[in-house]
Amino acid sequence: MTDDSASNGNNEVSRAPIERTVTWPVKDGDALIGTVRLSKGVHECVLPDGTVVETFKSHKFAFEFLQQQGRPISPEEQALRLKTDVEDLRLKSPTEQIYWLPDYAKRHGIAETKLEQMIEAETKRALAQQRQEQEAARRREQREKEKARQEKVTAKEKRQDDDRQDRKARQDARDQEKARKETERLDRERKKREAVFAEIADLPKLTHEARLKEAAIRLGEDFELLLEEFEVFLAARTIPEDLEPWPEPVNMAKLLGEVETKFCRYVVANKAIVTASVLYSLFTYVVEIARHAPKLVYTFPTRDAGKSVAQEVLRWMVLRPYAAVEATGAAVYRIIDRLRPTLCLDEADTLFARRGSVLAHILNNCWSNNKRMIPRAGSRGKSVDEYDVYGAQIISMRGLNMPDTTQSRSIICLIWPKLPTEVVEEFTYQDDDEFKAIRRKLLRFAIDNAATLRDAEPQFPPGFNNRIRTNWKMLRAIAELAGGEWPKRVRKAALELEADRDEPSEDIRLFQAVKGVWDRAEKERTSESLCAALAAHPSGEWVDITPHKFAAKVRPYGIKPIHGLHPTGRSDLTRGGYRYAQFENVWARLLQKPSRDSHTRTPSGRRRRKT
Repeated sequence: MTDDSASNGNNEVSRAPIERTVTWPVKDGDALIGTVRLSKGVHECVLPDGTVVETFKSHKFAFEFLQQQGRPISPEEQALRLKTDVEDLRLKSPTEQIYWLPDYAKRHGIAETKLEQMIEAETKRALAQQRQEQEAARRREQREKEKARQEKVTAKEKRQDDDRQDRKARQDARDQEKARKETERLDRERKKREAVFAEIADLPKLTHEARLKEAAIRLGEDFELLLEEFEVFLAARTIPEDLEPWPEPVNMAKLLGEVETKFCRYVVANKAIVTASVLYSLFTYVVEIARHAPKLVYTFPTRDAGKSVAQEVLRWMVLRPYAAVEATGAAVYRIIDRLRPTLCLDEADTLFARRGSVLAHILNNCWSNNKRMIPRAGSRGKSVDEYDVYGAQIISMRGLNMPDTTQSRSIICLIWPKLPTEVVEEFTYQDDDEFKAIRRKLLRFAIDNAATLRDAEPQFPPGFNNRIRTNWKMLRAIAELAGGEWPKRVRKAALELEADRDEPSEDIRLFQAVKGVWDRAEKERTSESLCAALAAHPSGEWVDITPHKFAAKVRPYGIKPIHGLHPTGRSDLTRGGYRYAQFENVWARLLQKPSRDSHTRTPSGRRRRKT
């Protein structure tokens, strides 16, 4: 080995130029897939064992090639990539195509000639499409010229129409902006009211009215409307929390038994009332799919009969119960529309007794699921709000101090005071785990059976017509779906609760008496003989009846006296009177209220033969 001076002397060593290479490792996580090596202007794809598997001019293609080793690409994705690259090459200059063609061919594993053919075909297709677009543009230009020529005639009218549309658009924009601002204002006011309500609700109840009056002045709100909104706010806080449905399907007959056991643990009532109450608790969960929602009314003429207890026990098993005492009509329709509760009205006799109360009208509208809305002036009288008050209601009251129209929409349950020998548990008026489990099971029942009950058409015994049939329809459908003893129980309950429930009107009693004193064999009777028979009626109600009074009573029903009758068979003795056939339609239609023996009678009134 020579030293530096020797090497720098006359004996110089000739050296070949050193070729510089650059490498880039390609990894999959921590595993080395290979290396991209730049050598002599070519990017070589080198496997870990040193094998050069492919070369590319492009570093990007070389890098992608190694990354795709062992990762198959779907035919769809490969075709899409090839299509994209053909389009990319087509847009390049001929020189660039020649330069990049080998890399693209290697990238897709096809021959360069085939790739050239694909580029040429794509170029021809693009040129053909371009010519088509140019031809379409030429035709479009011709149409536009023709259209411009035609529009020139009506240009003035069009400008006027544009002006009108522009003015309308500006007005619509102003209206939308005004509506948006109004919505934002109402939302701000609502949040302010809710904040005030939350503060007042936590105060003693005696201070509520005074604090609301102060808030009404501070917020610039109408006190009556603010009070109604506050009652809705309080109602929402008293409704039990939403529960998850029972995780498994429930046996309906077993579920009805659980509800009955829980109800009878605290309430003494006959079997008909228990049956109606149990079925009504299930009904509240499917009330939305029913066409009508009868009211369940617990009543007795005196206090301490257990009416309120029955209502309270059922309250903890129905859907979204809201217990309202001294509720006003204005608050009721807001509560029902917004919260969709089962309304529980206690001491309702005082509500119906109020002069000018609209509560009865609202409760009547609760009966029908026909989307009939109740209009009400909005905040500050600037708008009209509409409310849907359809829903289920449970009412307890002393006596039946309610309008006939409300009674006809109700299932009336007469709760008697219990005997000393009738012992039940003391009700705590609180929710418990059993109540919650029952509510969850009832909710599962509704989810699984709502569609079936919606289309149900249950069968009724003779005499169940009009509103009586409507009131019991869904309860009977639930009973038939449950099976077992429940169809028979609901039938007996309906017959017992509806038979002779209220006193018939004077006209109905008169027609009943006429039917009782008129022998079917007599086709005709004079007015005098008919009135004489009515005067001798055992009820003693028609002692003072006269032919003139009788005619006045029956005339509104299309029954008029017939002159020239010969009931005695003598042609020289004619009298005014009536024919038996004149009353048959009235008797059939008005005297068909269900009685306790309806299940043993045919529609004509004859007793069924025993088989």
